[in-house]
Amino acid sequence: MKTSPAVVIERPFQAAYREIELIPQTPDSILCRTTLSAISSGTDMKTWRGQQHPEQCWYPLVPGYENVGVVEEVGPEAKTTLKVGDRVMINECRQFGNVCAAWGGNSKYVIKNAVTAPSPFDYLVKIPDNVSDRDAVLAYLACVALKGVKRLSFRSNETILVSGAGMVGLSAIQIVKILNPSAKVISLDPLPYRCEIARHYADHVLLADGSQVEKLLELTGGKKADKVVECSGHSEVVGTLHQYLKDGGWTGDDEPGHIHLQGDYPEPITLDSWHRWFVKNATVTMTCALSPGTKEQVLQWMSEGKFNTAHLPIELWKAEKCHEAFVHKQAKGDELFKILLQWS
Repeated sequence: MKTSPAVVIERPFQAAYREIELIPQTPDSILCRTTLSAISSGTDMKTWRGQQHPEQCWYPLVPGYENVGVVEEVGPEAKTTLKVGDRVMINECRQFGNVCAAWGGNSKYVIKNAVTAPSPFDYLVKIPDNVSDRDAVLAYLACVALKGVKRLSFRSNETILVSGAGMVGLSAIQIVKILNPSAKVISLDPLPYRCEIARHYADHVLLADGSQVEKLLELTGGKKADKVVECSGHSEVVGTLHQYLKDGGWTGDDEPGHIHLQGDYPEPITLDSWHRWFVKNATVTMTCALSPGTKEQVLQWMSEGKFNTAHLPIELWKAEKCHEAFVHKQAKGDELFKILLQWS
């Protein structure tokens, strides 16, 4: 396999469905055929708009990292138990022959080997028989949320506020509920329709309309949240998170609040008045991408019926209509979580 049809962003705001060159197959290569991929609201739309940092990618490029498909060939030196015909999460391909791999998930054929998949989480994972291709595509961002949530040290009966009710935020809410069932999980978002979706997952939902701090105080008996997971991806939100976090850390057994940054922020982050942050004694952490084992865990939760994507606003488009799909996603904005591309 030397070439493949792919979604190529030729320049900002211009996509094409065309042939690209693949790198040569090696004895350790696994060749996969994509059946379903995605346009993500964060990374892919930033790439579409030309907002990525130039050291990360250049045009023309193949965007995406959320794709599933079928194993077509297994090289004689491939270290895997996968077989031809297995359905798999494919995800990143980090090198093509004649275009930039801006994470490279939107290619019909993908060669996975030590060159194209060098990161510790780039490996293929078999999809359980009772998990659909749709759910397996959506599992990727849940893996990103899982890596972030695992940075929190859970305590019983704590309050965890999740800022942002998009794909990552709603995934984080479900994962917190799985890993810490005694926690009270509160969703916060400025968009009413997203708040309605969040009601399927969170214990309480706050609309960010100016009254949210007062309502948070009511829900927590004046304490506020023990932990905040920021998933909105909006840079200006980060600098205001202290207003949702409890006071603490003044004595040895008084655990301070914890803010975890899970978004992909395109603009510089500015904290508002420092004294409001300084007195929180807070721990601030951040994570990017996913980690080994998260794909298997999320797929298992999906297989067991513990992780639910049924309420997420998703549209299906043919991969050949990729330009129109990007234009549509840009127009719909935050009200459409994701476009899934079907590969014939």
